[in-house]
Amino acid sequence: MAGSLRDGLRLVSSADALGFTDGMVFEYLRIAQKVLRAHKFRSLLTVLSITIGAFSIVVMSSLAGSGMKTLSNGIEDLGGARLILVVPKKPERAEDKQASYHKGLTIEDRDLLFSSVPRLAGHTMYTTLDRKDAVGDNGTTARTDLVASDADMIDLFHMRMARGRGFSEDENRRHAKVCVVGDKLANKLFDGDALGHWLDIDSVRCRVIGQLANQDRWGVDMGFDWLDVAVLPFETIADVDPVAKPAMAFVLKTDREQSNEVVKRITNALLSDRHHGVDDFQLIDFARFMDKFDAMFGTMRAIVGFIAGIALLVGGIGVMNMMLVSVSERVREIGIRKALGASPRDIAAQFLWEAIVLAGSGGAIGVAGGSGVALLAGIGIHHFKPMWVTVVARSAVIAALVVSVGIGILFGFFPARRAARLSAIEAMRR
Repeated sequence: MAGSLRDGLRLVSSADALGFTDGMVFEYLRIAQKVLRAHKFRSLLTVLSITIGAFSIVVMSSLAGSGMKTLSNGIEDLGGARLILVVPKKPERAEDKQASYHKGLTIEDRDLLFSSVPRLAGHTMYTTLDRKDAVGDNGTTARTDLVASDADMIDLFHMRMARGRGFSEDENRRHAKVCVVGDKLANKLFDGDALGHWLDIDSVRCRVIGQLANQDRWGVDMGFDWLDVAVLPFETIADVDPVAKPAMAFVLKTDREQSNEVVKRITNALLSDRHHGVDDFQLIDFARFMDKFDAMFGTMRAIVGFIAGIALLVGGIGVMNMMLVSVSERVREIGIRKALGASPRDIAAQFLWEAIVLAGSGGAIGVAGGSGVALLAGIGIHHFKPMWVTVVARSAVIAALVVSVGIGILFGFFPARRAARLSAIEAMRR
């Protein structure tokens, strides 16, 4: 207490000479640091509660932001908000009219849409046929996702090739016995090099003409595993698997996001007319899907902030408790400083700055620790999921620091006011 009293006397003389200046702030900070270091264990426990709250905000917000960024990158790689998916569904009205036409989406539907809908930058047709047994020409067997598509699917979905090529539309029309396999399937059947091998799947014996690169898209589900897949020409599969045709889906890629509404209106009108008013199809707009996902992650961030805010609130109560104890322990010091001319404002400022230093230190340590853990977690996840994008949420860092300092001001105000209101005579007498 003697050290802080000497500092307080020097502060009084400085205040008399200079008034409240920027230099006074540094003097307040220096004394606050000295007082808090004199009670290391007590200060550490109080700082720890603030640290946990700030740490939680940064870590959880950063992981949520990393997940959102990774998912967004995967969707953008496909075409992002410009994609419109046309899929079959069970009708909700005019179901009795289904007897008058072929159920499901048809080749004729595809030809009409792909030739008549304006403002398209690309399109494809594909269908997923669940998990199938695949047998390599070396006798090795594995389960994989089977996909039947036209020649445009690989290019439209930006499925990069590690070896070979994709099949052409001419090969699709000729019902060619060719296929493209994923990186994981190539490793399971052919030790990583599938090009040129033969593959038996779903009663079709096809030659592997292309092997996809290791290009996983975390969280982007188009009905098949991006790594563990065999893609065959649609017409080739339709010869042996009649289930393929009614289960097909169309993907329309618009020239820009603003064209989505026009494309959807025209697509809906054309298909409704061909299907005699039966709503046995559904349009899925990826722009709205991404908006909903943004809203969902925004809600998650709000929940994370609320939970971490509770931890900071508890820490604030700890700050106030410690400062009240500090005021009780330094009553005589306060009385002497007041007797020598220190104003209530000087006394209040000193204790308020001590609370700010206490909470701010906890916030800074929590932010630094949270950022470090978020980076390390990102490195660890990236090792298993190479597509993972590590993000340290800047908004969470700033919010944690600002809120921590705000907690110091809010919960330090009452102890500071209590110290300022002490009577010099009564304080010295106690």
